Amino acid sequence: MKTKKAVLVCSNAGLDYLTYPKDIVILRSVIHFGTDETYNDFVEMDAKTFYERIAKEPNNVPKTSYVSIGKMHEEFEKLIENGYKEALIITIAKPLSGLNEALELQAKEFEDKIKITVFDSKTIAYAEAYQALEAHRLLNEEGYEISEVVDVLKQIRENNKWFFAVDTLKYLVLNGRLSRLQGTLGTLLKIKPLLSFDEDGRVETLEKIKTTPKALRRVLDKYFEATKDKNVLTYISHAHNDEAVDYFIKEIKAVYPNREVVSSYLTPVVGAHTGPKAIGIGYIDLNQIKYK
Repeated sequence: MKTKKAVLVCSNAGLDYLTYPKDIVILRSVIHFGTDETYNDFVEMDAKTFYERIAKEPNNVPKTSYVSIGKMHEEFEKLIENGYKEALIITIAKPLSGLNEALELQAKEFEDKIKITVFDSKTIAYAEAYQALEAHRLLNEEGYEISEVVDVLKQIRENNKWFFAVDTLKYLVLNGRLSRLQGTLGTLLKIKPLLSFDEDGRVETLEKIKTTPKALRRVLDKYFEATKDKNVLTYISHAHNDEAVDYFIKEIKAVYPNREVVSSYLTPVVGAHTGPKAIGIGYIDLNQIKYK
């Protein structure tokens, strides 16, 4: 009899804004406005609503928290009740959240009932979502074991890179992703940093740019430099910035008309850190992914 294997992913992946198998379980982070107003990511506040709100209330900066321990236990119990014997959970990069560590601790409490593997995507947004989608496909269509899926996911995260720019440094500063001094100076100088993720999933500044149009152009330039003549899946992740998305797609298609480009929202629990209008382009080098 075939062992039932589940795939779970945190809502930082933004899977809700894509077409995805509905048996993938989404562990939803929480958005906080002030001390008494909370929303479960997407189901109680979606991206469009969220970005419209922070645009109207720029001084009401939201905070976020990962899924509660009680909710983790509830989801694990559901899997057990539904006959799952193994589960793979894909999480946001460890440097960005305590979620991965928390899940590993809670998984140990259930190890006599279900074998749970927690995998650090070392990224967020579509780059994380793609890992969840591939994991589900490999388990359900290709008959992979979870250990074999993890081997593929390691290759995906090692051959994935994205570059992004934010319209304001305020949210990165107030949510602790950038020092207050750097943020203050950046605001005064109108800095629009070109950002990326290092090999562990930490946000890193690649360049400091003076204007938004120049920052967007540099995002494109870095993408083109990194993907020249490669077979890549391209993705655009954005904080309600349709105008920039259209610009990026037009520029990419002018150079590589046949490249697949996927565009999706940064979900609110990610947007709470990037602020409105943030946008990035990433790629996965498909030729570097080896399947059994």
